[in-house]
Amino acid sequence: MATPLFSKRGGYRKLDSFMLATIIYYTTVEFCRAHIKSGRQQEQMIQAARSGRQNIAEGSERSSTSMETEIKLTDVARASLAELQLDYEDFINLGGGLPWPDDAPECQNLRDIRLTRPDPEADMIRGFAQAVAENRKRFAQWINPDDPIATANALIRLCDRADWLLRCQLDALGKRFLEEGGFREKMTRARIEARDEADTTPDCPLCGKKMVRRTVKNGPHSGDAFWGCSGYPECKGTKRINSDQAEPTR
Repeated sequence: MATPLFSKRGGYRKLDSFMLATIIYYTTVEFCRAHIKSGRQQEQMIQAARSGRQNIAEGSERSSTSMETEIKLTDVARASLAELQLDYEDFINLGGGLPWPDDAPECQNLRDIRLTRPDPEADMIRGFAQAVAENRKRFAQWINPDDPIATANALIRLCDRADWLLRCQLDALGKRFLEEGGFREKMTRARIEARDEADTTPDCPLCGKKMVRRTVKNGPHSGDAFWGCSGYPECKGTKRINSDQAEPTR
């Protein structure tokens, strides 16, 4: 079987990294509206959060034709969330507080929360929205408190978690690229395979045209494969594929 030219694309709504990036984006919008007075800083933080989310989606959608673009956009998503994380650190530091230490109970609790994933058999758009709402409830204790310092700390940890997931994705993409190559290499392989297949296709014994692989539809040999003339129905030449296979009739 020839190498498929286009890889399976999309599926970003099934990624935990996209789920976390969505929660981070929605919460950042609410946080900025409530606690960030500077319009410019609001815009920058919201844009960084949105970039983290949107680039995961765009990279996933571009995966069918450009693994290089998917890798680049996944890395852009990671960098955008790192930028956002620094904004939350600055918010805490400038407010006279300190970020939570790694071994804080709150950090452990956030790490232990398992994400709900959308039902793959359901309407994916609606199912994803439902899963986001369910996951936001699980994080509500930290991302919707009256204390903005606690919310900023929680978002720092969620950015950390998303960063780890995105780095794992990048590692997997890098390994896949080494094994499969990029789209241009796949195009070359597919073209070579198609050419080789054409070279091994026999000529019709009656008219000399190239033959094509066909399947017997009726009779005792139904389901058997055979070579049929590409000029059919003008030419009814046939040829066996396997020596132990009966000559098909038409």
